[in-house]
Amino acid sequence: MMTPSSPTKVLEGVRILELARWQAAPRGSLILRDMGAEVIKIEWRKGADLRNSGPFVGDMSVQFAAYNRGKKSITLNTRHPEGKRLFLDLVGVSDVVLENFRPGTMNDMEFGYDAMCQVNPGIILASVSGFGQYGPYRDRQCFDPIIQAMSGLGDQTGRGFGQPIMAEGPIMDRTAALHAAVGILGALRHRDRTGEGQWLEVAMLDGGISLEEVALAMCYETGTNDFKRSGTFLQCKDGWVTTGAARAGMWERMLKVMGYSDLAEDPEYAAPMFATDKAEIRMELLHLWCEERPVKDVEDALVGADIPVGRAMTIPDVLEDRHIWEREVMMETELEGQPGKKMLVPGPTFIKFSKTPTTAGPIPKYGEHNQEIYGSLLGLDENRLAAMVDEGVIT
Repeated sequence: MMTPSSPTKVLEGVRILELARWQAAPRGSLILRDMGAEVIKIEWRKGADLRNSGPFVGDMSVQFAAYNRGKKSITLNTRHPEGKRLFLDLVGVSDVVLENFRPGTMNDMEFGYDAMCQVNPGIILASVSGFGQYGPYRDRQCFDPIIQAMSGLGDQTGRGFGQPIMAEGPIMDRTAALHAAVGILGALRHRDRTGEGQWLEVAMLDGGISLEEVALAMCYETGTNDFKRSGTFLQCKDGWVTTGAARAGMWERMLKVMGYSDLAEDPEYAAPMFATDKAEIRMELLHLWCEERPVKDVEDALVGADIPVGRAMTIPDVLEDRHIWEREVMMETELEGQPGKKMLVPGPTFIKFSKTPTTAGPIPKYGEHNQEIYGSLLGLDENRLAAMVDEGVIT
């Protein structure tokens, strides 16, 4: 319940039905949930999403918790005729449906956009897929690593190593989730102005291509694949750092820190990134300077000169970094039914609002919100809910 001291959240009053699995769509609705939207996750069996997928902390799937904490879980057999009717009843009282099936699946389930519009003309359908609702690859199965391969990112990352290299994190899933969240916000704004809902789609490959748009543009222009990002890791005595002296004045200060005050006065050596033929020479000087010093000394010297620098951290290093704790990037949560057991989950969405703060919610139990959604929202009584269990409509 809202009180005078608890501000209205940005998306309070928005209801999202989630027919989505894994991360590419669910991580997007998690952001919207933290901003105040009510997200109803529709599940049929525990193994259909990530509840039974490792790694685990106690009995809890870390992946399921990370992408679904704060949502409401209901069970629904969408293949059952009554399940189909109930889903459309929920569409009638919702704002958004988010799904990430292969193109055509929603129509096969009788839940296509046109069918939804018949019960709710203002509904917004957000579809996330690997390759989009049209195009030669439309019907192919897809996961994050496939897009890393087909977007060129793997090959670009592996240049110099003789083979494509896979990013450790699911960056393509996360890119698609962010694009879906942005698209939903845009569609809600359009509906606020016009009353019209619409169907929006996000393709994981499109997002992957966007990460290499500069390399693609240069290849288009030159016919070669010579473009390389300037970022690199620099070895120190006891670890690695990276730096980015991209703006005017930064290389001048960098050279002075390294003891090359004479070169700092030379416009060619002190020029910004990409603006000089002396880039390779000064980078070699930087490599040599770093190799003679421990990470802390390099980091302190460059921070003191107002030059961007970061040490290469291991996951244990990141976990000990007080910055992430102060900003609640990750947070501890109690595991229900496992006294004293805690696990780490994402903190409230990384967008920090000054007047409408975001919040993180608990990890939902399977079907935990059946009574609330079917009873309170749709008005079904306990006898009907019990009959639906017997009929295999809900579990």
